[in-house]
Amino acid sequence: MEDPRRILEQAAERRVACEILPRSGGWSRGQVVRVEPGGVVVHAPALRLSGGEDVRCWFSLEGTPRSFEASVIRTGVAVPDRSQFGVLLGFIDGWAIGGQPSASDHGLDLRILPPNGPGISLIHGPGRLVELSVDGLSFTLPSDHILVFVEGAGTRLSFGTPGEPVQDVEARVRSVLAGETHMLYHVEVTGLEDPEAYRRVVDALQRATEGEAG
Repeated sequence: MEDPRRILEQAAERRVACEILPRSGGWSRGQVVRVEPGGVVVHAPALRLSGGEDVRCWFSLEGTPRSFEASVIRTGVAVPDRSQFGVLLGFIDGWAIGGQPSASDHGLDLRILPPNGPGISLIHGPGRLVELSVDGLSFTLPSDHILVFVEGAGTRLSFGTPGEPVQDVEARVRSVLAGETHMLYHVEVTGLEDPEAYRRVVDALQRATEGEAG
């Protein structure tokens, strides 16, 4: 039986990415940065947690996914980039090997993932999905949004629908159009690891968003 603390120390040494799910919200991206006597510190700038809140955390190390449940001991913890967005997670329980965050955890979601920082939802805001196909998508963001995607830049898209594993795919910003209040982005898919699973997720998202629009 493996030692969770040793695995978390290895993850912290490599600054591996993680997914954090509070009971009160959806998944957010973070990074494992440090193991302390009281627990593990993760960098999660998009999360606004409070002490005592329960979360579920998932990460992958050397190709093996792992997940655990934890309670927030302290927020505002200093992390290596000198920001105060670290969270100390303690009382680790429910350690599990294998599996991955599924869309049943996420619910219906579609995110564009910038090089740094949390993903931007195109279903739940602040982005708004305009068009979706297997080749790419179009979406808008308010002109005053803190993130601006540059034409020709590489990015990633994260697709989530109930019953399917979350799909992350390589993409590129094909064009950017500036309006009075919003920016319109056209993004094309450039790389797929599992085309069949990707098509199933896109089909489900198309049906769901068409249903919501109706």
